[in-house]
Amino acid sequence: MNRTIRGVSGNITISEPEIYVNNAARERSGHMSHALTEYAPGKVLAFNSNCSPRRFCGAWAGHSAYGWIEYRRSVDGGNTWGEVCELPFAKKAFLDGNFTVSVEKAVTCEDGTIVAICLRNTPYHEVCCEPWLTPMYVRSRDGGQTWTGERELAPYRGRIYDAVCHRNVIYALEFCNDAEVSFTGNLPEHIYRLFRSDDCGESFQEVGPVAIDGMGRGYGSMLFRPDGSLVVYAYNIDDEYHMDTAISTDEGRSWTRLPAGKVALGIRNPQTAILGGTYILHGRAAGGKGFVFYTSTDGILWDNGYLFEAEKSKCYYSNNLLLRNPEGRERLLVQYSDTYRDACVNVMHLWLELA
Repeated sequence: MNRTIRGVSGNITISEPEIYVNNAARERSGHMSHALTEYAPGKVLAFNSNCSPRRFCGAWAGHSAYGWIEYRRSVDGGNTWGEVCELPFAKKAFLDGNFTVSVEKAVTCEDGTIVAICLRNTPYHEVCCEPWLTPMYVRSRDGGQTWTGERELAPYRGRIYDAVCHRNVIYALEFCNDAEVSFTGNLPEHIYRLFRSDDCGESFQEVGPVAIDGMGRGYGSMLFRPDGSLVVYAYNIDDEYHMDTAISTDEGRSWTRLPAGKVALGIRNPQTAILGGTYILHGRAAGGKGFVFYTSTDGILWDNGYLFEAEKSKCYYSNNLLLRNPEGRERLLVQYSDTYRDACVNVMHLWLELA
């Protein structure tokens, strides 16, 4: 049965989840790596990780990046999916053993160039999705049939938490933290920085720091509002019920830090989108227990939230992609992880649509 949340101009239905990657059936896991991109009208790539179900220990088994990256293609707007493909850079990195790769974000430029952004995780710690090396990226000009060699996106060790293509410019949000101690900031140099590419990923340049305190922060999301302003959000490990928010009206060259937005059920791994004029926020609830959705009229003040699923932890890492149904109406594809045993996860899909 579909569930309903209230949007700006009417109700929004949330479909029943469907399994996109059945890791339970193949005895694997799929931590992180939920990149989605539409590279041509109705043509989508969806990425997932193929990870060990045993790396890490006890109840956390499967919560690692010890594996490689796969992706599948849809040519009908996400209704059906083709065969599994392996991302060459990620598979080679795993076989060589120097680092593993996660792909949390991918974008497409106006000429169809796909840019897949690659987090590099050192494989020597048990968790194997930390610490982090400098981020890389690979590109495809033929819908993911072939990929270029990898390039370094930024000289700082850290994690690209979000990337968007706006007016044919790619913007990438990095939290510059090596995660040697923690994924949240613990040194003064652990800050959020914005990068941009004006040439479809041929090169990236640093725009500058974002006006969010990095201490105790982690994760991140960003979106462009219809008026052209850019909003960045960050998680605060010391206050999961308020989400740091900063806004720029000049494409990230200067920032205004806003009061932290209240999120009544908490938020981790925030992901944002705009569907039919309604701002959508989703991620893990406080304590990591539950998958929560919020709506907003402006992307600044959020409603009381809707707890879609409760009590589970170690899952609900998510991402989204705005698409259109066969009638041309907007709908939001949400991809997320859901535990099937310990911290081993399947990958799920659900849809948000205007009622």
